Amino acid sequence: MSEALRPSDPSSVGGFRLLRRLGAGGMGMVYLGRSEAGALAAVKVIRAESAADDGFRARFAREAELAGRVDSPWVVPVLGADATAHDPWLATGFVAGPSLAEAVGEHGPLPESAVRVLGSLLGEALAAVHAAGLVHRDVKPGNVLLAVNGPRLIDFGIARAADDTALTASGMVVGTPGFLAPEQARGEDASPASDVFALGCVLAYAATGRPPFGTGTPDALLYRTVHDDPDLGGVTGELRETLDACLASEPELRPSPEELRLRLAADVPESPSAWLPDPVARTVATRSAESLALPDIEPTVVDDPEQPQPSHTSRRRLLVVGGALLLAGGGTGAAVWASGRDDDGKQNKAATRPSYVLGVQVSRTGDRTAVSRACERAARLAVAEHNATAGRAFDLRVRVLDDRGELDRATEVAHQLAADKDVVAVLGPVTELTMRSASRVYAAAKLTNVSSATGQNDYYIWSPTVTFQTGAAEPAQGTGIALQALFAGKTGRRLGVVIDRSGGSVMHDQGSILVVQWRSALKGQVVPRIVAEDTDDAPGAVSYVLSQGVDDFAYLGPLDATVRAARQVSATGFTGSRWMSHLLYGTDFPKLAGAASEGWLLVTSVVDPTALKTKEAERFTAAWRKRFGDAPDPYGTEAYDSVRMVLREFARTVPSGGGRPNRVSLATRLHKATYHGISHTYSFSDYNQFATTSQNMGAETYVHQVHDGRFQQVGPVMPKQETE
Repeated sequence: MSEALRPSDPSSVGGFRLLRRLGAGGMGMVYLGRSEAGALAAVKVIRAESAADDGFRARFAREAELAGRVDSPWVVPVLGADATAHDPWLATGFVAGPSLAEAVGEHGPLPESAVRVLGSLLGEALAAVHAAGLVHRDVKPGNVLLAVNGPRLIDFGIARAADDTALTASGMVVGTPGFLAPEQARGEDASPASDVFALGCVLAYAATGRPPFGTGTPDALLYRTVHDDPDLGGVTGELRETLDACLASEPELRPSPEELRLRLAADVPESPSAWLPDPVARTVATRSAESLALPDIEPTVVDDPEQPQPSHTSRRRLLVVGGALLLAGGGTGAAVWASGRDDDGKQNKAATRPSYVLGVQVSRTGDRTAVSRACERAARLAVAEHNATAGRAFDLRVRVLDDRGELDRATEVAHQLAADKDVVAVLGPVTELTMRSASRVYAAAKLTNVSSATGQNDYYIWSPTVTFQTGAAEPAQGTGIALQALFAGKTGRRLGVVIDRSGGSVMHDQGSILVVQWRSALKGQVVPRIVAEDTDDAPGAVSYVLSQGVDDFAYLGPLDATVRAARQVSATGFTGSRWMSHLLYGTDFPKLAGAASEGWLLVTSVVDPTALKTKEAERFTAAWRKRFGDAPDPYGTEAYDSVRMVLREFARTVPSGGGRPNRVSLATRLHKATYHGISHTYSFSDYNQFATTSQNMGAETYVHQVHDGRFQQVGPVMPKQETE
């Protein structure tokens, strides 16, 4: 928990505005801060008298440098540091949730499924730590924070490079008694295997609610660690076997972090946000709500310093969030699934023309059925057009496999496509979870896969070369609401925001960005409320927000909850603007909410090409209608563009005499490519994600509004001429 700043506290440190006190120690203070870009940070400040020793400053600088090497979503990132300042400081990413020690102390042991998720993801974190050449040395419950979408490992205060002995005296015990390995308890050097032992202690604590070597004085704990067996009473089955292996006395008998991750990964839930038991999830939600209700900061803008600043909000202003430019972050008529045949168009079987396969990985069940249909149709149309081109150098077939939205099945499908030597690239998967699973297989096979329907940014960790994302980042699309409000002149207004975590972690990501942008760019006030999963708190949250005299309202949650919220808001006679998550575009929201859906808005990068007046959009719409009998499906345009881009770059890798192209060469070309599609300009960031620019966040992001029982595209967030 945090407390208010005191008069003696600084107002800012190293560009971070300080908001609250998070905790005090013998050597200094930890504050909650906010960067100029709006990112929350934990800012550790060391008192000058504690840093008088030059050796201390050297160690502090070393700590920052070491922690900055680690690249993992489960390790808090270093945002900045200065060991030479009068009061040295270190800023890391802020996690709103409680520590594991707090959660277990307040709510008791975690269920086995949560312990397995905890161990799997922290095993992945330690693998990244060790890959950076470090040993953490102090893995303990207090250094594990619990967030909506997984744990975070913190505090590298005593982390050292594996080959660095200069800063640690021989025979000195480094770490926390009760959560360190026998070799550390004996004063010997720590190794990566020592961190695995400590993680085993942490998991035992999470599973039983008690430290495996009991409590008491440090000497007693060190003695038990060396001479006694750990207390794992109540832990059974495979989890018991895994903990026994982690807590082996001999380091060489312990599993590696990667082996530990694989042992425990079987029970990772389908939704990353469903891993915590409800009482702990409520605590996380409460902490998250507190972080959204913090004081405002001045907006960060990019303007020409040579030009006088207008008194009104400039349409050309670019908002900056998290260091990235975020301008500022279907029909059913004759709708049927395309035929199951793999051949599209008339295939020329001449020996001089090679034939290749485009794989398509879809999920024909669940809430991504419509998106899957759009992707399959788009792929078939693009391939048919290719095969109808005179003088083409090769023919193509489409091979569609259904992963049913299941993790195991997604891996199986990816293996099947990767094993087919004629498959040159894959469109898909279409869900975030299957993307995480399948992209690992494609990475190992060096097979390019491009997803136009996902927007989370963590796949690059295990597939940095061949996996590409042509859909805009999910968190950044939260900026779309603020942008639309900004250009609609809604500055200075009061916004109510309900973030429903049953819609997944992306709802919180988008809501956090919206809150920051509304306060900083629109100079308005925000009334935020967070709804925990598996609760019926949403109606109460909506009622509370509306009772606070808000001018506008946003509900970020899944379809069914948003439908209920729309009916509730309609019953109150609320007339302000109402926004929903962009993920609801193309769903049955208008039908399910009925009259209550009228006027609701969403902002998304997904385009309705029938609303565009360009020749390319009209040509595409006509071709789609001719082949499938109705207007292009939502998400179909982006999938079609993605396939066309892949085929363009693939054609440049085909050997002149035929034969099988090198798979990696396509990924190499795509990484450097720029492609002008029907409604978007596609290029990629260093991590092969859709590159965010002022152009695609303004003129290529679209406002859709429900009118007469269907989504209707109003236009781009910002007219194209405004971005030129």
